[in-house]
Amino acid sequence: MVKLSCHHCDYSWNYQGKTKYYATCPNCRYKVRIQPEETPKPELKRRDLEPRKILSKEKKAKKLIGIAAIVSRVIEKHQHDKSMLIQILLQLQNDFGWLPREMLTEVSKQLEIPLNRVYQISTFYKAFSLAPRGRHLIRVCMGTSCKVRGATTILDKLQSTLEIEKDQTTPDGRFSLETVNCAGCCALGPVITIDGEYHGNLKVMDTEKILAKYK
Repeated sequence: MVKLSCHHCDYSWNYQGKTKYYATCPNCRYKVRIQPEETPKPELKRRDLEPRKILSKEKKAKKLIGIAAIVSRVIEKHQHDKSMLIQILLQLQNDFGWLPREMLTEVSKQLEIPLNRVYQISTFYKAFSLAPRGRHLIRVCMGTSCKVRGATTILDKLQSTLEIEKDQTTPDGRFSLETVNCAGCCALGPVITIDGEYHGNLKVMDTEKILAKYK
């Protein structure tokens, strides 16, 4: 609504029309110019500004910290390629030592793949651990060649000496104990590896002497 005055007959009225530049005087039908400063300006409402604010916030990259940042660096290195899931998990395992639940959740979120798929891969391969490992990782070969040469007895002795079961870690965090289906050196059975170092043709009495080398 605009307050107008006719310069011809001095009649004044409240103009509510839609034209922007001229209005017709109701009294004498004289054309009255609507001054630019008298043109009603649309009122900006708060809700009109909100979408712009939201967009500006979305444009700002969120700074990741902690486990999310660790996962992000590895995924970026592999160019967010979903087919590289195993390689991504392997690097995270090597860098972090194990794969906590929060890390698997971040991998699922950042690669945009189902969490159960990430868990399926991380529990299928022996290379991955979902619990903290000890400073030294012992792997006992349970392949056929090693088994017939006493691998089961070697495993029992290690469990007794370390006071843990396979897939567990000693309370002091010194050793973790696992089994593998084949260590790849059947002629040397029974075989164990500690931190990737092979110990073959083992006798039960050899185990404590070997463990003593790893502090």
